[in-house]
Amino acid sequence: MNRGDVAFLCVLLMVAAFALTVTASAATLPLEDGFEAVAAGGYPADSGWLTLSSGKSAWVSDEIAFSGTKSFRLDCWPWSGSMQYLPLEEIPDEFSYEASVNVHPTDGLVGLLGFMDGSPDHSVMCNYFRVDGGARFVAFYGATTVDLGPYTPGMWCTVRADLDYNTLTADLWVDGELAAIDVPIIPREFNDPALGDVVLDKWGLNSTNKYEYRSFVFSNVVYFDDVKLESAEALLTVAIDIKPGSYPNSVNPGSRGLLPVAVFSSDGFDAADIDIETVSLLGAGAATGGRRARTMAHEEDIDGDGRLDLLVHFETRQLDFGLLEEGWAALTGSTYEGVQFEGWDDVTLRPRR
Repeated sequence: MNRGDVAFLCVLLMVAAFALTVTASAATLPLEDGFEAVAAGGYPADSGWLTLSSGKSAWVSDEIAFSGTKSFRLDCWPWSGSMQYLPLEEIPDEFSYEASVNVHPTDGLVGLLGFMDGSPDHSVMCNYFRVDGGARFVAFYGATTVDLGPYTPGMWCTVRADLDYNTLTADLWVDGELAAIDVPIIPREFNDPALGDVVLDKWGLNSTNKYEYRSFVFSNVVYFDDVKLESAEALLTVAIDIKPGSYPNSVNPGSRGLLPVAVFSSDGFDAADIDIETVSLLGAGAATGGRRARTMAHEEDIDGDGRLDLLVHFETRQLDFGLLEEGWAALTGSTYEGVQFEGWDDVTLRPRR
C-alpha cells in the first residue's frame, strides 16, 4: 500500500478460511484493557476479544508495554493477517477510542486499529489509524485520508479518535496532542458497489499481511496496549466562567495566587451535586488551605439567577498551561452520581514578571 495510493475510503483485507467464527456478547462501554489480567502467552478472551483472522499469532506479551508490564502482540502469515476485535452491540452517536501502538523495529511494518465489518469472506476497516513503521508515518483513514505526522518504529504512539456520527466528523489526537479537527468519517452503515451492505459493528486491531506493493509479508509484529472505548454521550457540558466578572480572562502563569472558576447551575444541572475531589483544571485539582487543608470551594449565586453555583479556586502555579487548546481551558469532573461533565472558557496569558 503506497502513500500515494491511499485515497480509498476503507481497506479490504481477505480473511483466511480458517479464521475463527465465535459468537460472544458485545463489549460494554466504557471499556479499558491494558491486558494485565492475562498471563503472558495467553489470549484476552475473558475481556471479550475475538479473532476475525488468526494470522501467525495473537497473544499477551510481557516483552514490552506502554504502561504496566504487558501488551497485546499480533503477527501475520503471508496468507492471513492477524485481526482481533471487540464486538459492539451499538455504536453511540458520539464515540471515542484510544490505544497505544508499537511497531517492532525489525520484524514489524504497520499496525491498524479502528472499526471493522465482519462479512464471511472479507473484512473492511473504516475510520481507522495506520501506524506505519516502514514508511514512518501516522495517518487516519475516514472519508478522506489525513496525514498526522511522523512515526519512529520501536516507539510507542498513542492515537485517539473522537467521532461524531451526527456530523460525520472526528477530532484526532496523537500522543496527547490535538492533530486534526472535523475530519470527515464513514457512516456506521453504508452500501458498497462491490461488497454490498457494510455494517461497522466491530472495533479491532490488525497486523496486516499486505504492505505497499508487496502482495504478502511473512512477519508483521505489532504491540497494542491501553485500549479504551467509550461513549462521549455521557459527558455533560456545563457553563463555567474563569475569573468571573472579568474579561478577558488574563492569567499570569508565574502568579503565586489563586485562580477562581465558577461552575453554573442550570435547569438540568445542580452545581451542588459536584464531587469537588474530581474537579480538575489544566491538570490541577482544587486548591486547599488552612490547618485542616480544606478544599477552597463554596456555593453562591454568582450569576444572580436564583440558583446556587459553585466557585472553585485553583493554585495558578499548579496549572499546566501547555494543556490549553487554542487558548481554551477545560474544567472536568463528575457528580456524586458519577455523571461526568466538562466546561470550557478562554484564557489570555500575560507575560511572566
